[in-house]
Amino acid sequence: MDDTHYREVRENGFVRLPGLAAGEALTRLRAAVDDLKELARDRTVSSGDFVLEAPGIGGWAAWQQGAAALPGVLRSADRIHEHVPGFEAVQRSLDLAGVPVAGAAGSPGTLVNAFLWAKPPVVGSAKPWHQDIAFAPPAFRAGDHGIVTIWIALDPATVRNGCLEFIPGSHVLGLFPHTGDRERRPGEPPRAGAVEPHVADEHLPRTADPVAVPLEPGSAVMFDGLVLHRSAPNTTAGEPRTAVSFVYEVPRPAWSRMEPAAVVRV
Repeated sequence: MDDTHYREVRENGFVRLPGLAAGEALTRLRAAVDDLKELARDRTVSSGDFVLEAPGIGGWAAWQQGAAALPGVLRSADRIHEHVPGFEAVQRSLDLAGVPVAGAAGSPGTLVNAFLWAKPPVVGSAKPWHQDIAFAPPAFRAGDHGIVTIWIALDPATVRNGCLEFIPGSHVLGLFPHTGDRERRPGEPPRAGAVEPHVADEHLPRTADPVAVPLEPGSAVMFDGLVLHRSAPNTTAGEPRTAVSFVYEVPRPAWSRMEPAAVVRV
């Protein structure tokens, strides 16, 4: 990777990294996903770190509302590197923190979380516009630190099956207001009508058109925690979209700020 990649993430908030986890690394990541899915095989409701997909309502909303989900069909999983050590081993062998993340942020990152993002065919639900930093826990000290995410496709990620979309340059505009409900904590009762947190259309900047980022298996997109992004539902009949992401804490990048965004419309 040359400095062009790093300049893109600084200027646009994201950059493609073709073939980042190809070959053996891709094989190992897919095997780790199989192990993760085995842990969820007998689950019938979302709980803890495992969110099951739910037709018509979406996995997150069903989880928060206590609604029925598809048994064993994952929409997402949190802390996957703790549930299946193979994920941690792959990101370490690729030196993601020390090469691409350090190149973008100016210093190596510290892994703080890893996720599975699954969009099954037909029922794979959308993820609305959001900024990842908006969901950082209070202890994260977002005023001093930023996050850089490396999102790796394990299946072809296409416009048809819900690849990521970004608003270029939105990472330098500050933190946008997020509408919706916070995730309920363990032991809290279900909340009828819970709405997934998102940035409403009227608050989105009009400085640039959204850009879809299709990826081949093993390729990745690296992005700043303040860039606005989303993914559409997977309405294909038989094209799963499976990905994993590794999230790294970095010193607050010079280009980003946490002040509330001034919504720009042109």
